[in-house]
Amino acid sequence: MPDRCDSQTLMTPVSKRRGRRIALVAMYPEPDPAMPEFISNHGLRMVEATLRASELEGLEVVVFDLHDASAEELYDALLDVDPDVVGFSAYLWSFPLFAEVAVRMALEDDSRLLVFGGPSAHPAMFDQTPFHSLRDVTDVLIVGEGERTFLDILTHEDRSAQVLGTIRGVAIWDGSAWHETKKRPLADLNELPSPYVMGLVPSGGLGVLQTYRGCPYTCSFCEWGTMASPKRVRTADHLAAEFDAMAQLDVTGALLVDAGLNLNSRAFEQLSLAAQQTQFFEDRKLISEVYPAKIQDEHIEFLSRVGSPLVGIGLQSFDNDVLAHVERNYEEQRFIHNVQQLTEVARVAIEIIMGLPGDSPEQFRASFERARSFPCALRVYHCCVLPSALMVRSPAEHQLKYDPVTLKIESCLGWSADDIARECEFLSQQTQVHRGSIGEYFWVFSAPQDPAILPRRSAA
Repeated sequence: MPDRCDSQTLMTPVSKRRGRRIALVAMYPEPDPAMPEFISNHGLRMVEATLRASELEGLEVVVFDLHDASAEELYDALLDVDPDVVGFSAYLWSFPLFAEVAVRMALEDDSRLLVFGGPSAHPAMFDQTPFHSLRDVTDVLIVGEGERTFLDILTHEDRSAQVLGTIRGVAIWDGSAWHETKKRPLADLNELPSPYVMGLVPSGGLGVLQTYRGCPYTCSFCEWGTMASPKRVRTADHLAAEFDAMAQLDVTGALLVDAGLNLNSRAFEQLSLAAQQTQFFEDRKLISEVYPAKIQDEHIEFLSRVGSPLVGIGLQSFDNDVLAHVERNYEEQRFIHNVQQLTEVARVAIEIIMGLPGDSPEQFRASFERARSFPCALRVYHCCVLPSALMVRSPAEHQLKYDPVTLKIESCLGWSADDIARECEFLSQQTQVHRGSIGEYFWVFSAPQDPAILPRRSAA
């Protein structure tokens, strides 16, 4: 993005447009080697569905659900639309691109309202040195859920900072500091329109499924724990209607984006009822995360009825001393038992993190070797300092140093910069030896191919 912009000019009060021609922008990352199918950006589609269902007078919505674009291409496409309001749904991988485009849009015409939402729409991210100029051009951050907040923004014709600052769930930069309004409670998902039922999602690929929001745990490396503990869940009828709509789109299955399949008993009960009612998963895949300590017989039974279940177990480390630094724990015998149960009904991937504060190369290597001893795939993530997680919740003793753009850990408690570089090289070499795959933020290793330990149900 540009190194400098005329901050004084951009901070001069400008009357914002009053119209309702809206451009919603999101971009998915490069295809995951372990999950290369098309996935629509669910957060963007949920906002779109809420806006269209509102029937606001004069509303025009143009959606950019991107999977690849340069800054120049996106900038030119937005100029062709000439929106009154641009909403960027920003994630780790898309934030730098959107930052560059937003600055250029503001310099071209600063009467447009520029709104950022999504996981990276956090004041701490905008406070990173490479993005200081973005603070001066962004009119409002949606902090937390975006559907109702974005709709509230559009109901106002006066879009001055004073008026926007009365809306719950936003943050506004005044030139020297951020001002955050009162948090917006988690929405009742049964009251939010489904983009699948409304026919807004392109056909094919994987559907995106959500049965609740939030997480009962507060692991410091994860942004889920910054949301309120989930209390409202989608009903079986609401889910069944969405499954029927997905089936009409010829999806191959669904990606469950809940914090975990087994972290909310009421949500799981409703999901199971809807699946039985529609038989949606009988010949389709389901990709989900599970919390290893909370596997019960009902979860195993449910997965046994899915055509092709793919389960991720986010363990992060096999060392409890390491996990204590990030508010997690691990019980060896329970983990072994639960993995054995899961591998009998599903394809399983153990997930660990390289570079966790309080870990060390030796402890990480032990976790890596331990993970490879199980009849499971392995996904190793490069620890990232996420805006709502370690970036704002890590104690000073963690001594975090990280890339301000990619947010990858460069050094921290237990890890020198050389340690990180060596383990990255080790993991990349291991992917070559074991025919794994490398992504921007992770390394993927297939499960051992011993037929005696493969899942009983083959992938569809």
